Amino acid sequence: MGQVQRIPYADMRHRYPIGAGLAVLLAAGCALYSEVIISPLFLLPSDVTRTSNSIVDLVEQGDFARAITYGRAIESRPKPLVREFAALGRAELASGRFDQARRHLRTAIDLNPSRVQMSEIAWDLSQTEYLANNFAAAEEWSTLAHDMGMNIRDWHRKYLSALANVDVYRFSGKTSARLPMERKLPRVPRISVEVNGGTNATAVIDSGAVLSIISRRFATQINVRSLGDFRGTFFGLLGEPIDVTFGLIDSIRIGEMVIHDIPVAIMPDEKLNFFILNRARFQMDLLLGANLLKETRMELDFRSNHITFQRLDPSMRRLRPDQNLFFMGFRPFVHATLNRKGWYLFVLDTGSEITFLNETELINTSLRGGSKFHGALLQGLGGARKRGAKIENVEIGVDQWKGLFKDLPLYSTERSQALGILGQDFLSNFIVTIDFGAMHVDLRRDQGGFREPDTGMAAPMGVPRSNR
Repeated sequence: MGQVQRIPYADMRHRYPIGAGLAVLLAAGCALYSEVIISPLFLLPSDVTRTSNSIVDLVEQGDFARAITYGRAIESRPKPLVREFAALGRAELASGRFDQARRHLRTAIDLNPSRVQMSEIAWDLSQTEYLANNFAAAEEWSTLAHDMGMNIRDWHRKYLSALANVDVYRFSGKTSARLPMERKLPRVPRISVEVNGGTNATAVIDSGAVLSIISRRFATQINVRSLGDFRGTFFGLLGEPIDVTFGLIDSIRIGEMVIHDIPVAIMPDEKLNFFILNRARFQMDLLLGANLLKETRMELDFRSNHITFQRLDPSMRRLRPDQNLFFMGFRPFVHATLNRKGWYLFVLDTGSEITFLNETELINTSLRGGSKFHGALLQGLGGARKRGAKIENVEIGVDQWKGLFKDLPLYSTERSQALGILGQDFLSNFIVTIDFGAMHVDLRRDQGGFREPDTGMAAPMGVPRSNR
């Protein structure tokens, strides 16, 4: 059915949906196969299905790039409409165009929106300022959204207020770093870092987590500064609540690059325990989430098992015309195809071993009704465990590549706006560049068994070969 996935923006209250991070397979038995066959993805215009040309519908469907092209027409209307300016600002927020989002969302406010519209516009402005690290403004807009009737959690506003005068994510030392990337069981990328000027730690790279996370034990050991005497609630992959507190790490050294004042969630130690093969225990103490990773351009080289970080400065923030990376609920989402039809939104999750589909959203696709039972035990962050359903023989495509999955497990949560979670079983077949300056995910297979597609066909739609 192409892209008919509705995005419930009115329900995007700040829940910190961290559960997509660090999902691992405990025991597969013979019920779940990890086989993924990679091949080139070529799209025709007819493969990108749109159910409407209304900007409001395009934004609800997650087609943000196309929605933004309506900007001039909306600005030139003799009678401007609140809903159109609100939708345009929302698309620009998702696309990382924060200056434009502010301008158009404020224009929507000047057009005298209803109380419900006002709450949603204020919440979008709060998200815009949060992603731009303007926490005082984010707190003001979240309070207005709450006053207009949206259920914004009190702890979230306290968190924003605590960060109002903190100069977060300051860089010193070198502007880039390349270092070895470990991928032992569980097969998620992790690196060695130095925390608070002298303590070594292993950090999981988890783009699917809204906020960086530290265990309570390790936070006590390195004297993480508290952000206040309040608690928040995160929700995991299966919607299970996890109580956390909040703090600031003074510094994290990644190679010769140092980042200062990193907000973190402090989580109970037992929520960060995982079992791997033979019931061995994997204890995670530090996870670097999307709040920090969005300040960088990352290259995960699964050919040589190295990762490169580059600090983003203003000159590097230039969006590509073929943008495929977007912010939703403070996490990175990527445009993907499903069985060669697009576009659908998937959580880009370097911290998940496994690619999932969201059972709740399958009703909007041609896969509805096709699930079968699997007996594998899957684990999510926070201790969630699940056996459930799977879909067989599904193609998912990103950038210029697609993967044919023998099996895809399903998860189900009303808190996700994604059709699925894109995990390591797909990503590890490539050299993956996640560029938050260009808002683009680039996949390459060019050396050591990684090869560019060379079929004699035209390049994928919107992706000229000269840029590859």
